Amino acid sequence: MSLTLADRVAAYLDGHTTLNLATTGPAGLWSAAVLYVHEGPQLYFTSVAVTRHGQNLRATGQAAGTINDDCTSWLAMKGIQLEGTVEAVDAVGERTRVAAAYLRRFPFAAALWHGETDPVRIGVNPGTHGFFRLTPTRMYFMDNEHHPEGREEVPVSTALVVPPPAAPPAVITPPIAPPGPAAHR
Repeated sequence: MSLTLADRVAAYLDGHTTLNLATTGPAGLWSAAVLYVHEGPQLYFTSVAVTRHGQNLRATGQAAGTINDDCTSWLAMKGIQLEGTVEAVDAVGERTRVAAAYLRRFPFAAALWHGETDPVRIGVNPGTHGFFRLTPTRMYFMDNEHHPEGREEVPVSTALVVPPPAAPPAVITPPIAPPGPAAHR
């Protein structure tokens, strides 16, 4: 059974972790590798806003990027090329959902939040490592072994679109204080 283009792209996104992000803006032309999670074609990553790419993203709201295999031959070249809009994820519910997905995929990332592993707490206050959402406006899939004629355009408006999972409630329960001294009768 042959997989559809959308299925191949979704499997490729699931099987890779690093987006090579390209930006331009007030901090100049720049690139950075970021770890991502995705919901359909939307890619989420965390970064510090004061980095060069963070400054550019906030100023322009645009980026391009690749997700690709390292290879040693033309036939083995495979990957995704994309461009799109980028927004800071400011809604607590969305940040909480993304933090949960990020920590599932990259448990070591808790170090970015000083060891915090509770996505609700990270969603409420991500500190300096906020989340960004890249929504592709154009995406191509290249797989020279299976499609040597060239890259295939992925219809991002309809392909890969999945309903987002329900966000956990963004409520922080205060810790329960230890019981005080016994009351005198």
